Amino acid sequence: MTELRKRLPVAPEQFAAALLQTLFFVAYPLLIYFAHTRLATRAVGALVLALYGISFLLRSRGRAGALWPLLKQHMPLAALIALAIATNDRRLLLLLPVLVSSYLFGTFAWSLRHGPPMIERFARMIEDDLPPFTQPYCRRVTLLWCVFLAANALTVTVLAVAAPLAWWALYTGPIFYLLLALLLTAELCFRKWWFRYYGEGLADRIFAKCFPPEQTEAGRRSLAYVAARVEGSASPQ
Repeated sequence: MTELRKRLPVAPEQFAAALLQTLFFVAYPLLIYFAHTRLATRAVGALVLALYGISFLLRSRGRAGALWPLLKQHMPLAALIALAIATNDRRLLLLLPVLVSSYLFGTFAWSLRHGPPMIERFARMIEDDLPPFTQPYCRRVTLLWCVFLAANALTVTVLAVAAPLAWWALYTGPIFYLLLALLLTAELCFRKWWFRYYGEGLADRIFAKCFPPEQTEAGRRSLAYVAARVEGSASPQ
């Protein structure tokens, strides 16, 4: 077990919590739809709160110093579920994805104001030496995500308040994840087509054949940047 902990980038209990929480949010629309067709609102709320509580306990295990920030982050979600149980109002449970989207919107919007933009932070996790000419693009993509998250929160709110449960489940389930996949795919293809800045992976090699960097000014700029970086790393210290 000790060797396993050393090899894993995170502790096993933290990985299990992250996996459980991901499954919780992915399956939430389906869970709510089937539960509401068979159980009362209070029973559904209690089930959701129990599952969410298990996820929180797993995430907080061994992180006593970070317990309060983690609790503050998840308190609105738990409070909304508890309020749904207390009031027996089904619509409150349907608003849970709104809180998630609103939290992510606030995080992305805050990064635009205080920097660096959230997409730039993600990009630097993949590549430390992020080309300077990609930074304005990262800011624009962060803004695009803000619009997407705000539109999703508004749509879910309308469906939760004024639409049949089946419509809400259809949108928050398959339709939302399809839109998410389309946005991610479209942004990736546009980024590769525009910058033509490639790495060594299989996907980048395929993109390089489809969009040769020599054919555009942005692509030639990327080639020059890579050449300068290689030359700099090869020069004697």
